[in-house]
Amino acid sequence: MQRKFDLGTIKNGAILEMFDEEMKKVLANIEDENTSPTAERSVTIRIGIRPNKLRNTADVKTQVKSTLAPVNPAESFVFFDVDEEGEFAAYADDPGPELPGISEQDNVRRFPRTGTEG
Repeated sequence: MQRKFDLGTIKNGAILEMFDEEMKKVLANIEDENTSPTAERSVTIRIGIRPNKLRNTADVKTQVKSTLAPVNPAESFVFFDVDEEGEFAAYADDPGPELPGISEQDNVRRFPRTGTEG
């Protein structure tokens, strides 16, 4: 008895296994707290069928791929101040009032001018 062509018969069910693998990626992406919880994810199944000239057989190519939510950007900030040599510098941590350029009264940074004013 001949089996009819369907998803389950393409390469003995390989497309179903391919789908399962991509779905695992989607589920892991949904679970990942570094991604947006509401972003759409997808699994795409593509079946390409190229018949021969006589139209009595065809090459079948299958592809299953997932589109995942991107990882959220790592957000941070940087502190700017002048260093001990009077150079403008960036700091990962608040350099605090002990560095030059900080007014302790109003906690506003005052950067010394470099170069000439014109």
